[in-house]
Amino acid sequence: MPIELISLITGNVSGFIFKLIASQTEAAQRMAEANLKTQEAADASADKAAKRGGDSGSWVRRFIVIMVLTGVIIFPFYLAVTGGAVTIEENSPKGLLSWLGMSGKEMITVSSSYLILPEIRSSLLAIVGFYFGSSVVNNRK
Repeated sequence: MPIELISLITGNVSGFIFKLIASQTEAAQRMAEANLKTQEAADASADKAAKRGGDSGSWVRRFIVIMVLTGVIIFPFYLAVTGGAVTIEENSPKGLLSWLGMSGKEMITVSSSYLILPEIRSSLLAIVGFYFGSSVVNNRK
């Protein structure tokens, strides 16, 4: 193979590689700019929501927090003292298809305790994240 041909091929390959690297860098830069614009829009929306909430919004949030904490702290204690019962309806898969969750029958279980639903757990996590997350942001400023 002549040296001119090798030089031509290596020049073309290196040009292609550098053009590819440049286009990937440009795409990453455009993606970062788009992410910044999205974040600015989200911040503006959050600022508008904070201004719109006012005192009534803070009272609604306080009421929701009190209700969730009542469901997590006070109701289990109350039912433990009084001995109340909770009825739970669930599906219980049976047989070979139970591994795939394709068959089963409905069961009703009576529990002499308090049932904390996944919705209450996720609400509690949201409250903790909101209050502790905002305190972390306030400490960074």
